[in-house]
This record gives sequence, structure tokens and C-alpha cells, in this order.
Amino acid sequence: MKQRPLPWWTAVVPFALLALCTLLSLPLSTNHGIYWIYFPINLGIVLALWWGPRVLFAVFLNGLLAAPILNLPDPSLYPVYAFPETFEVFLAWLLVSERFKHYSSWRPTPKNIALFFVYGLFIPSIICSTLIQTILLFKGLITQDTFWSSTILTMVGDLTGAVFITLPLFILATPWMFRKGLSRRVHSSLPPVRIEKMTKKEYITMGAVLLACVAVGYTLPLSSSWYLFGIILLVYSAWYGLYAAVLMNTWIMAITISFPYLFKLPWMNDEIQIQTPATLLTLCFCSLVTGSAITSLIEKVSRLKKIENDLMRAKQLAEEASEAKSEFLARMSHEIRTPLNSVLGMLELLKETQLSKDQARYLTLFSHAGENLKALINDLLDFSKIEAKALDVEQVSYNLHDTVRSVFEILQIKAEEKGLEFSLDIHDNVPLYQWGDPTRLRQVLFNLIGNALKFTHEGSVKVAIEVAPKGNQDRLVFSISDTGIGIPRHKQADLFSPFFQADPGTARKYGGSGLGLVISKNLVEIMGGEMDVKSLAGRGTTFKIYLPHRPDYSAQTEVKTTPAFSWKDEFPNRRFKVLLVDDSEDNRVLMIHYLKNLPFDCDEAINGQEAVRMFKESRYDIVFMDIQMPIMTGYKATELIRIWEKDQNLPHTPIVALTATAVVQDLQRTLSSGCDAYAVKPVKKNEIIEILRKTLSKDKRTVRRDEPPTATFYH
Repeated sequence: MKQRPLPWWTAVVPFALLALCTLLSLPLSTNHGIYWIYFPINLGIVLALWWGPRVLFAVFLNGLLAAPILNLPDPSLYPVYAFPETFEVFLAWLLVSERFKHYSSWRPTPKNIALFFVYGLFIPSIICSTLIQTILLFKGLITQDTFWSSTILTMVGDLTGAVFITLPLFILATPWMFRKGLSRRVHSSLPPVRIEKMTKKEYITMGAVLLACVAVGYTLPLSSSWYLFGIILLVYSAWYGLYAAVLMNTWIMAITISFPYLFKLPWMNDEIQIQTPATLLTLCFCSLVTGSAITSLIEKVSRLKKIENDLMRAKQLAEEASEAKSEFLARMSHEIRTPLNSVLGMLELLKETQLSKDQARYLTLFSHAGENLKALINDLLDFSKIEAKALDVEQVSYNLHDTVRSVFEILQIKAEEKGLEFSLDIHDNVPLYQWGDPTRLRQVLFNLIGNALKFTHEGSVKVAIEVAPKGNQDRLVFSISDTGIGIPRHKQADLFSPFFQADPGTARKYGGSGLGLVISKNLVEIMGGEMDVKSLAGRGTTFKIYLPHRPDYSAQTEVKTTPAFSWKDEFPNRRFKVLLVDDSEDNRVLMIHYLKNLPFDCDEAINGQEAVRMFKESRYDIVFMDIQMPIMTGYKATELIRIWEKDQNLPHTPIVALTATAVVQDLQRTLSSGCDAYAVKPVKKNEIIEILRKTLSKDKRTVRRDEPPTATFYH
């Protein structure tokens, strides 16, 4: 960062300031010009750090002019007397500049204050105090017996003056000087004083303490009061931080240094009194470090609170955005599923008519396209739930062998069409029943095995399941291997990224949204497992899934196959009355055609209000209720029907929600509003018949509430 040039007067003002400091130091000198506090050095260090080496000439000239005032002998040696203080200022400037040269800015932290004290004050003071006393010893102004005591006295005086002048000025004034372009030292802005947080009682207490310090300094010598001053310093610095430490340091030092000479107190010339201000030196420095630590801590806590508030706001905005996205997806899902339900349903009904070979082929293509569109919608919804951390899996006991075989048998048709060798190997050590989520497992297997078949043109696709140790526990290992096109090594790192395709032409040639693997990997991780992949371009790919091995040995018997269901046998000579509630005429027509060859008579309602009216006027065996409708929603209509049944002491009528939304909260709301079950559109004919069979059958078996990828009955 390019700095502005300093004003011209910064080369002139130091002369006046240093001369004033010399006059202030005169009362503090001892015999033969030996001094224990010399303010020009303390101020000169700060000026040099602000304005650079140009201050050294003013320091040297001030030393020449101060020598006769301090009654130093031999005018020819005046330059020699002026050299030590000039060298001390230069050494402090050099050491501080070198020590902090890598700092982008200086802050009054405990570490920085300690380093500044050592490099800018302590080391220069030791060297230059020794040099001064050596010169005085050479001139015979001190003896060898007093050399070290005089050296220590001079050094302690320098450090006492530094705590009184150098540190407060450097800490408090440098940020302002830097902002005004009057300092070459880059200094961060100081933390806010936060004086507004002090109460009126605290203001009064602090004023009383300051006045008490004046009274103590006037009535007691420092040798009797230093411990009281020390307690005040440490308490206020620990309670209020850096600013209180600087205030109390400066106030107490001013009292202890100036009062004996201003008021000609009895202990003014006491030899002990000359040294005892140094007694406070350690406590003063400790109070500065303590206050700096407290202020730094308060600043960090305030900054963390601000960051926390910012993160809370960002989280809230993200949640609102996620909610808006979920609402948008739910709305789009509803708008797409409603016509898709009619399209797929009519195609299914059309297949039951007399068709030529070409017509049958065209319908098959239409059906595949519709199923692909339905799969894409489900993938988008699942991906949205995974992003929002809102997708849950359940833990139920299920037949693992049957679950895997059902996937295998469905996909076997596709393998036969492509002429591929398709095999399933379930190892003997795999128990029949497991605890987990069979629906999500089926979804993952459909995706991985379907991809293997899609990208393999010749050769084989092999599926193997075994229980194998991984780490310190057994894992259920699913392996899907193919001899397909493979995945280039440099593409494998991005394989589980959303919408990723190994090659730009892959989507055009093979189709797919690029979400299947992302969803599968996340589902496996949600189920407590892992997924990895090994592949070579042109040689094939192997996916492995490692799931927790949770066998259920209490259910090792196969469930007997349910005999074929017959409406005539189950309900002889009976017809059922059905109320169809849907604002879409296409969906109502579709449902009527689904049931036209079965013992059902259908009445139609186009909204919830009409459905409630018709329900009050007639008795129905079952109600199929759409959810999103004008005038009155299916939620409200169901609630009113349940209230009517309760008020009239009527038997419970099954209500099945047929909804185009697949958002979990909306589906759960259908149950809480009074529906007995729900199914997600598009709904196939066999699914509607299965719903009717399970709802109206005398043998009402428990149907679990899972969350499959297609329209399925929930009870």
C-alpha cells in the first residue's frame, strides 16, 4: 500500500516537543546530571515510529542543548552525551520495525504489547543505560561501586517513563495518526470503547477512585501506597480492559512522579522515593497486558457474536430459499404429475384394447418415455430432500433375498433384450431377513444395476451379495460389476457430483439426469453405509455398497404366498359405491375406466365443497380424495367429513388421498387430516385395485408406511 508523504512540519515539531519534555524532566534529575526519568527519550521513540529517522536529528540536537541545562561537564563532550539517547531512539525504531515488518497492521494484543516492550523499550534501554553510565564513569561523575546501581536506576527510569508516555501514546494515538496520514506505522483501528455500557454507578465509582488516588498520592509516600495503587491497576484493567488500564497507569504515574515535586512533599528528595516509582513498573506493565487481553477477548466475543448473527441470518435465508425451492418443486411436481397421471393411465387402458404390432410398439415407447419422466421427477424431489437434510430412512425387518430378487427379475427383461449375461449370486452367509429400509435399498439397486445394463453393450453384468468383514465389524456387501464402457480415471473424482456426465454425449446417447449416482450415494450414507467405485475406460466398472449387517434371526421363515384375490369370491353379489373427488376431469375419467369391469359404482365431485355435500346426502364405501382443488382443498373436505361422521354417529368411511405432491410434510398432513391412506400420482390401475383390495378386504393386513419412489399405497 502506497503511503502519502508526511507533512513538512513533522521535521520541525519534534524540536519543540523534545525541548518541552527536557524542561519537564529537570525536576527529576539527581546530582551531576544523573537522571532517573528522561522524557525526551520516551517521546522520541514514539515520534521515530510515527515519522521515521528524520526525528533522530531533533533528538541529537535536543541532547546537545540539554547537556548544559543538566550541568554536565566539559562542553567538548556534549556530542558524546547526546549520542546515547539518540542511539536508544534509533535502536528502538530499528528493532520494532524489523520485528513487526511482516505484520500487515499492528494491534494492541498481549503478545504485541509484550514484544513492543522487549524490542522497543527493554533492549534499547539496557544497552543505552550502560553506555550512558560508562561515559559518566569515564568522566569521573560516578564510581565503579555505583556503576551498576546507576545503570539499573537509569534503565528503570526509562521503562517507567515508557509506561507513562511511550506505551499510552503508541497504543492510543497511533491509529488516529495513521488515519490522518501522519504516521508511517500501519496500525489497526482500536476496539470501540463501549463507554455507553457503563452504568451511572460505575461512572461515580471510577471518579471516586481517581480522586482517592490523588488523596493517597498527596498524603502517603509511594513506599507506603504502591500496593494500593497496584490493586487498583489490576482490578480496573481486569474489569474494564485496555482503556481503563491506560487511564489508571497514566493517572497513577502522573501522581507518583509529579506530586512530590509540585507540592514539595517531605519525601521529595528521599533516595528511596526516587527509586520507588519503579516498584509499580511491573504492576503497570501487567495491567496493560491484562487489559489488552480482556479487550481482545471482548472484541473476539463480539466478533463471534456478529458472525453467529450473520450465520443465523444466512441460515434463515438459506432455509427460506430451500423452503421456496421445495415449495416450487412440490408445485411443479403437482402440475406435472396431474397430466402425467392421465397420460400413463390412458396408455395403460389403451394397451388392454386390440392393437396391431406397430401400435403396441408405439405404446410401449410412450410408456417408457412417461416412466422416464416420472423417474426424473422422483430424482429431483429426492435430490432436493437430500440437500435439505430432510430425507429419512426407516428400520424395519424385511426379506433381503426377495427384495434383491424382485429388482433382478424386473431388470432381467432388459438384459435379455440386449443379449447380456445377467447373474445374481447371494452368498450362503447372507441371512434371509435384515433390519433396514428395503424401499431405499431397492431404489439404489435399481439405479446401479440399471446403469450397468444401460452402459454395457456386450459381455455381462454380475450382482453379488455377501457378508464380509470391513474394519472391526461385518458388513453387507453388494457388488455390481459390468463389462461396459467404463469411466476414465480423471472423471471418477466428479462421478458423484450433481448432474455429472462422464462425456457430454452421454446424456444424448444414453439419457439420464446425472442425479442417480448422487442420490444413491447419499442414500447409502444415510443408511449408515459406504459406496466406492473401481473402473477402467473400455474395461467395465464395479460398484460396491457396504451397509451395516443387522440380521433379524427372529423371522427366518418365508411368508406364504397370498392366494390370488377374487372380487367375486371375496364379495359375492355385492357392489361398492365410490366417491371420486378431483378437479381434473381426465383423472376422474381415468379412475372410472380403471373400475368399469369391477363391482364399483362411481359418483364424481369436482371440489372439496361438493364432495362434503354429496357425502352428507349419500352413503359411500370408499372415497378417493384429491388434495389440491379450488374452492375447498382435500384436507379441509376430509376434516369436515370426519366431523360429520362423529356428529351423526356414522361408521368410519375409508378415505384415500390421491395426491400429485410427493413432499413428506404434505403426505403426512393427509393422514393427520383424517385420510386412511394416500397414493402419489401417477397411479397405475393395478395399484388402485390393490388399494381397494387392502382397504375393503376382510383380511386387512398391516401395510407399513415407507416412502417408495413410485405411487404406492400408504396405510
